[in-house]
Amino acid sequence: MADVHGILLLKAPGQARSSPHKLIPTRTSINALRSLAIRISLRLPILFSSPPSSGKTLILDHLAHLLYPSSPNQIVSVHLSDTSIDAKSLFGSYVSSAKRPGTFEWQEGVVVRAMRGGLWLVLEDIDRASSDVLGSVLPLVESFRLHKAIGAPAELDVPGHGTVQAAENFLLFATRSVVPHMDGSLPSALFLGSSKYFEIEMPAPSEEELLTIISGKFPSLGINGARAVIRAWSDALSLGSAPGIRDIGIHELETWCRRVETLVSANTENRMDVDNASSFSVLCPHVATREEMFLQARDIYFGAGAFSDSARSHVVSLTNVFAQHLGLDSEHVEWVLHNRVPKLRIDRDENGQPKALQIGNNRLHAADKKNDLLDTPHRPFALHRPALLIMERIAASVSHSEPVLLVGETGTGKTTIISHVASSLNKNLISLNLSHQTESSDLIGGFKPVDARIPAGELQRQFLELFGRTYSRRKNNKFEDAVRRALNDSKWKRLVGLWKESARVAVEKILSRGDDQQAALQR
Repeated sequence: MADVHGILLLKAPGQARSSPHKLIPTRTSINALRSLAIRISLRLPILFSSPPSSGKTLILDHLAHLLYPSSPNQIVSVHLSDTSIDAKSLFGSYVSSAKRPGTFEWQEGVVVRAMRGGLWLVLEDIDRASSDVLGSVLPLVESFRLHKAIGAPAELDVPGHGTVQAAENFLLFATRSVVPHMDGSLPSALFLGSSKYFEIEMPAPSEEELLTIISGKFPSLGINGARAVIRAWSDALSLGSAPGIRDIGIHELETWCRRVETLVSANTENRMDVDNASSFSVLCPHVATREEMFLQARDIYFGAGAFSDSARSHVVSLTNVFAQHLGLDSEHVEWVLHNRVPKLRIDRDENGQPKALQIGNNRLHAADKKNDLLDTPHRPFALHRPALLIMERIAASVSHSEPVLLVGETGTGKTTIISHVASSLNKNLISLNLSHQTESSDLIGGFKPVDARIPAGELQRQFLELFGRTYSRRKNNKFEDAVRRALNDSKWKRLVGLWKESARVAVEKILSRGDDQQAALQR
């Protein structure tokens, strides 16, 4: 049995695994866990409502870890805000058979697979789903009726494939993220079938709960540092929002705390444990550290650009709020935002290969250089101030494993900057051009017909380049013609045989040259 804050639930057998997330208990999270446990014991469809970034997914993951300690993939999430999702992708459709070309076979959708596997199905952002999807899911929700027979499973009729009965452990959750009213209450759910769910409303964490969460997740900040960060975030949040400016939430607060903790840990002059300190000026006496904190706040809260008068006015207000809390006057802010140039340094080993890239306070370690005979030379890159600033912001996000979105007109150097950073660190860069025709199989893989000429042509290109470096192409013109004819005639066995033969002769040539040199030295 598992004790969920006084509610006993059956626990699946198995050895406990390490939890990927650590839930810090607060009054709000404990009440939410108790409400979830009660509804799970009754096997009811649950609608989990809260303001954005309040921890709905974290709480569900924590509860799944308690009840299924040995199952790392107990939860299956479906983002219904994706307009490409339809009933076929949820319940199943006919697809081309991989085993019998020219025929079709039935492939079950994610909902049916979750039902058969006894998993937890989470329909995220259900209030943003289309009416077609909501209508398709409604019969499954209704099968969780409150007065059904004890032990009766949920079921769903799949057209043409009969009734699918869910496994014993299958549960259905739905989530929605809504902005609360002025009095703190959440708007009522009005989507199709909302009355069939049993709703749990979780308010946003209070300021004291935020202090507990931040000080627990980022211990280097201490109580006073966490309180100072929350106070600055709260004042920025009170300014409201503006069109074109990113909304401020708890996710942004945690991102800023993560970056501030890195800066604090790197500077021993900071005194985050000073008793009764309430300002960054006392906690971080080093001005350069507070300037870096301001830059991190800029990147997170208002660094995406403003393209309207209202957005620019809102950015100015946010700038003043964070500058005031960090103890920076207008001259410091002007220099940091418009005149500062980050320093770039590339550390190299004894062979001249890069070991790390240091730009500003961000350090990225390079990958080991592989011996590649086809290594291409680095393209020239102008390290002017705008490029250095973008590189610094990219490095800050990469060092904290954060996704980056670069926005700009065509030809302004977005891909070029990323390519330069990747080449400086010996990292492989994979570039994908996305469009409306891009499918999921293009990103995660799938079965599709392959023309052997495409990979063979690439291997032929590399072979000819290596062959030209090893042999005289003028003297071996007939051999190259034979290789080319084998490729054009799709004679793959002969083509591979010619490649292997040339490699064998090259190895013998190198070994014989080494033996001759060794014999000359002995004489």
